[in-house]
Amino acid sequence: MRDILFLTLIAAALPCAAQQRVPGVKSEESLFLDLQKTGLGSLTEFEEKKKFLETVRLEKQKIQEKMLDNIYENAFDYYRQGNYEDAKDLAAKILAIDPNYQDAQMLLEASNQLRGSLRPVMSERLMIEDRFKTALSYYNEGRIIEAHKKMEEVVKLSPNNIKAKYWLARMKDDLKDYYFQKASDEYASRDLKSSLDDFYSALLIKPRDAATIDWITRIEEELRQQKANDKLKEALEFYARGRLKDAYEGLQRALEIQPGDPKAGKLLAEVKSEIENGYINSGKKLYGARRYTDAIGEWDKAKPYTSNMNYLNRLISRAREQMKRESDDKKRRAEEAARRAKAEEEARRKEEEDRRKAEEEAKRKGMTVEEVVKKPAGVSEENRLASQQHYLEGLKYFQNSNYEKARDEWTIARQLDPGNADTAAGLKRIEQILSGGQ
Repeated sequence: MRDILFLTLIAAALPCAAQQRVPGVKSEESLFLDLQKTGLGSLTEFEEKKKFLETVRLEKQKIQEKMLDNIYENAFDYYRQGNYEDAKDLAAKILAIDPNYQDAQMLLEASNQLRGSLRPVMSERLMIEDRFKTALSYYNEGRIIEAHKKMEEVVKLSPNNIKAKYWLARMKDDLKDYYFQKASDEYASRDLKSSLDDFYSALLIKPRDAATIDWITRIEEELRQQKANDKLKEALEFYARGRLKDAYEGLQRALEIQPGDPKAGKLLAEVKSEIENGYINSGKKLYGARRYTDAIGEWDKAKPYTSNMNYLNRLISRAREQMKRESDDKKRRAEEAARRAKAEEEARRKEEEDRRKAEEEAKRKGMTVEEVVKKPAGVSEENRLASQQHYLEGLKYFQNSNYEKARDEWTIARQLDPGNADTAAGLKRIEQILSGGQ
């Protein structure tokens, strides 16, 4: 409804400049077109849409403020021409859009007072004089704020009133002193926020007053220190309860407010160290349990808090290397187990074949199988060569002190060729070593 009223007011309430464009202010239509050209179609995320709508709102607000200022100028022109009815009408419409537009409120009241007067010039003079006297009355009563506001209205309604300008300047000085004294009293009672607000009010009246600037600087510093101390206290409470991350965040906020605070800086370093050590120790336990991926995850979490990134990177690198070694070792054991199973299967088939041959020979010769088996059976050339190959493989493992794998290889070699004296001697030597003998 307000938007409709605003557009109606722009279109119909400015007879002298209804179609003029405000310099430097884009229309809403052109604003939307410009935003569309810069990627409106790609605004799919909630935050992007939110930013876009906020931009539109701010642009609309700037347009509204500019237009209301222009409308007020036209309303004041009506007032100066004695056209109080139209001045009142425009002022009322401005207030319908922005109820806080104080000059429009002032103009509405003045137009209501003068509307229908038979002698508008005299009536205006009397109204101005009445407001002037009211302002002086407030001033003499010590009501400096009301006096300044009322005299400011007199100057706005009667810009050429030299007497009103003189008193306004005088009241401005007194108003500055009023805010300054009030702020000083508030500071003495340690109401720092109220004191700062009133010192700023004094500064708005006299922007270059050195004493006011010094006080503002002093109080701003005290408020920053107070706020930093509150954050530090909160962080210490978290720290005492063992909530290290909350303490860390609180200390960071304290240092953002007061970057050079030595207490916060020292405690932050201690908290960071404790958080880091917690992650490091947790990672080491996981590493000991051979949960290497989880251990790396813990050490990665320590990185934002560390002052020794190289140490963390070494821990992570060691875990990854150990993961690779164990993976390779597992693969190698699987391959060796498969090879041993194959050799054992071959030996079993050979044994069954020899047994079958022995049974056939025993049947042919009229002997028992045991009598035939007792006779040493010759080793085939194929088995002898295979036995020698396994013996050489075992020898390599033996020379590298890998006695378990050496024993596996020589066991297979002995099965293939029971008469291989080298394998028998090697197996005996391994037994001596593994049992603690020399």
